[in-house]
Amino acid sequence: MKAAFHNLLIVEDNPFIGRNIFDAAKQIDSIRDICLTKSLHEAISIFNKTNFDVIILDLKLPDGNGVELLRMLQKDKKDTKVFVFSISTELRKTCFKYGAFAFFDKAKDFDELIEAIKIA
Repeated sequence: MKAAFHNLLIVEDNPFIGRNIFDAAKQIDSIRDICLTKSLHEAISIFNKTNFDVIILDLKLPDGNGVELLRMLQKDKKDTKVFVFSISTELRKTCFKYGAFAFFDKAKDFDELIEAIKIA
């Protein structure tokens, strides 16, 4: 078992899905702090103030596309694992191009996402 503890940022505008991820992540021993945000602007603002080890990122947000955050992280050479969790599967290659660690289909991969957080 890993001794490292991680800070987790969840960027998800759907309150039901965001709460489900939050609740599942609370059960993971290696997660120290969890922050849930509903917009791209809020995520960028919070990320600039706090270091996160892992980000769960939705792509379709009310104020932009999550790919913008991936680009920012890549440009700033941030050592953060980003798990994209989205129905926008057509953007999978773009996400990997900009440094996503993994891509999960929101329609079917919730359990796989939670397992990936456990071993991050």
